[in-house]
Amino acid sequence: MKRIRPLDTRQLQAFENLCETGSFTRTAKQLFVTQSAVSHSLRSLEKEAGCKLVKKQGKQIQLTEAGERLLAFARPWLEEMNRVRDEIRSSDDRGIPRIRLGASDQICRFLLPTLLKEFSSLEPRCKFEIRGLDTLDCLDLLSSGEVDLSLTVEPFPRSDYLFIPCFSDELVVVTYPEHSWAKKGIVSWRDVGGEKFILPNRRGFTFRAIQDFLSKKGIKLNSFMEMNSSETTKELIKNKFGIGILADWFVAKEIESGELVSLPLGPRRLIRPWGISTLKSHSLGTAERAFIKCVEQTGCRWMVNRDPSFNTKLPGN
Repeated sequence: MKRIRPLDTRQLQAFENLCETGSFTRTAKQLFVTQSAVSHSLRSLEKEAGCKLVKKQGKQIQLTEAGERLLAFARPWLEEMNRVRDEIRSSDDRGIPRIRLGASDQICRFLLPTLLKEFSSLEPRCKFEIRGLDTLDCLDLLSSGEVDLSLTVEPFPRSDYLFIPCFSDELVVVTYPEHSWAKKGIVSWRDVGGEKFILPNRRGFTFRAIQDFLSKKGIKLNSFMEMNSSETTKELIKNKFGIGILADWFVAKEIESGELVSLPLGPRRLIRPWGISTLKSHSLGTAERAFIKCVEQTGCRWMVNRDPSFNTKLPGN
């Protein structure tokens, strides 16, 4: 009796991608292979199936009836295979769940201890591998497969990953008490030309959000400093080297002590979403889904409990 071999997983994946893109060229780019490799994979799959799966109509690719039946089977099967693979990868040899996380430096310092404490009470066996970097570096680790989740501010959309919003904060103008804006209790954007701003590094997403916000107001800063460290920015403002735009919670302690003054940007607020990014090809494991839920609950509780005067203590205090 002739033994029937199972269909090749890689060929099925290429077939599913081809059905999604409708293009051998785009499929090859997605799979990081040559176009001829995709064509060869399809021919091999058709040979194993014993029938034609696709047909060309001009430059368009259409499924045959057999191709439609195979696609209906392949998609859920590949999704389940990916889920099982990710479940296995996200645990060690003893089956203990593991989360590989890239996190913004600010989150590592202020929110992560409280977050991990709460999650550990729900999943005490879970192990963490955490890399504290800026948002772009976290996303690079995500793309290279070195982490599975990235906890950062919302990045600009990309086709290869998914952003899951969990909570948000607000950016405000921060200055020293003797500054004229602090004395007036309001930001005077008409006088912005003479001000020295200290902004986050232009490489980051917060810088772009601030630039976009100011651009919509018709404001272009002629002179500003860029800092990688928000702590450095805060110290420079204390020493009257300029004014900054920072997260409200980041300066809560200094506002409460009177060292600094925070002012709203105006009627239109600048809200910064935070959340989890993951590759679209990554199927979330049980522990990862629970962790994302914990991020949402902890972050939202943090946001709701903050006092509008920005005098609320940081989470965990």
